[in-house]
Amino acid sequence: MNAFIVYGVLGLIGGVFYCEFTKLNGFTSFTTLSVFHTRYLMLGMVFFLLLVVVEKNFHFVDNKALKYLLFYCIGLNLTVVMLVVSGVVQVLS
Repeated sequence: MNAFIVYGVLGLIGGVFYCEFTKLNGFTSFTTLSVFHTRYLMLGMVFFLLLVVVEKNFHFVDNKALKYLLFYCIGLNLTVVMLVVSGVVQVLS
């Protein structure tokens, strides 16, 4: 449940960052910053919300499943960091 909240907040912060950063720089074309907040909202928040619902019914999360969830979180965060870096470079260049 904590991951659901954290990814939701990060997704909302990402949306605000995208809007304000591109507006301040006068950028109107497509950038990867436009998809970075949706990654956090859908792949982070919604995934973990569904996981909480499924876990309540089936009780499948154990130590082995937690390892896979850790890899999922690392992969998601690495993807978003690279989207942000790429988007900032696109806007500033």
